[in-house]
Amino acid sequence: MFTGIKIHAPGEISRQHAKRPLLIVLAVFALLCLGQTLCLAEQDGSEVTELKQKAQKAFISAHYDEAVTAFLEIAQKHPGSQARRYAVQMLGTIYENNLVDTTKAIKWDREYLKRYADQRQVPFYKEKIDRLTNVVKAANQEEAFKTYQNIKFANKGDAYLVRKYEELLKNHPDFLYKADVERELGYIYARLDKPKKSYAAFQAVSSQSHGLKLSSSDRTASEENLRYWKMASEGGMIAWGVIALLWAAVLMMKPWEDLTWASIKKIRIYVVVWLLLIAASLPFFYNMENEGVKFVIHDTMIYTAAALNLTILFWLLLLVRGKFWQTRPRTLRWVSPFLTLLMTVSVFYLFMVYQPHGPEIMEVFAVKYRYLKGELHERHQ
Repeated sequence: MFTGIKIHAPGEISRQHAKRPLLIVLAVFALLCLGQTLCLAEQDGSEVTELKQKAQKAFISAHYDEAVTAFLEIAQKHPGSQARRYAVQMLGTIYENNLVDTTKAIKWDREYLKRYADQRQVPFYKEKIDRLTNVVKAANQEEAFKTYQNIKFANKGDAYLVRKYEELLKNHPDFLYKADVERELGYIYARLDKPKKSYAAFQAVSSQSHGLKLSSSDRTASEENLRYWKMASEGGMIAWGVIALLWAAVLMMKPWEDLTWASIKKIRIYVVVWLLLIAASLPFFYNMENEGVKFVIHDTMIYTAAALNLTILFWLLLLVRGKFWQTRPRTLRWVSPFLTLLMTVSVFYLFMVYQPHGPEIMEVFAVKYRYLKGELHERHQ
């Protein structure tokens, strides 16, 4: 009946009663310590938050000395605060990029690497510190590095960057960050629609024996610019050759000898029909602009394309009246569509490839065409 009752010895009961006051004292002491810690954290939290906001505001306003002062106060006077990690990281960034003090940048980067960097950040910060250390040790590199940072963060546009970066490389051919400069030039030249120079800049990066190497995105950009350059140079030469050959072939057949006023009047009908087709296609281009296509086709480009097509119509009018076809009407019916298509493709290839960012526009159109083709295919299934 009494199996659930535990009977203690008299000595054991006295020992348990002796432990209770000690446990209560320890619990009260722990609660007091926790409360004091929370109070201090709350007090420091408001001060640190205010300093952090002040530093951020100064940094955004480009008042870097004020930002450094606030971040230094966080880092030195509040070592246990959570904001110190951010402050240490920003001190390294500001001293490297804006105030360009490499010695202090190395100091705070090392602090961040030692106390806060995670596994993914460790290789980056180690390489960063090594490169800055090499700048400090090497002769005449600190001046070049300061010039480089001032150019990079000047916010004065691509034309300014190109001019200043080229001057920097000319004045400091042994600059330790030369690969970084070449890489940035590669992207700037791409934005300025200079694919040949962009490709050459990326190739210069890959040929550097030290410094930055091409990443996967860099290689992609380099290959794109090489392709765009070839489209404009090699493809353009082929298109010019085809056009010259087709015009020479037509003129050699002396089509004007068979040209009459009645045949010239027919071209008016072709012109009217073509202009109506262009007018009907304008909503399509406007719709592309509303859909957020990267490159916008302006009205002037559409009108220019329409005018170019009129020259193709005039060439076709001369083609069908060549003496060579007078005894070969069946051959003309088979060959003229192919030659007209060849002339049209060549003319519009040149028109597009010489537009600003023309090769990229052509690729966008190719993607759009494949998309529309896929949609039509799905609807018919």
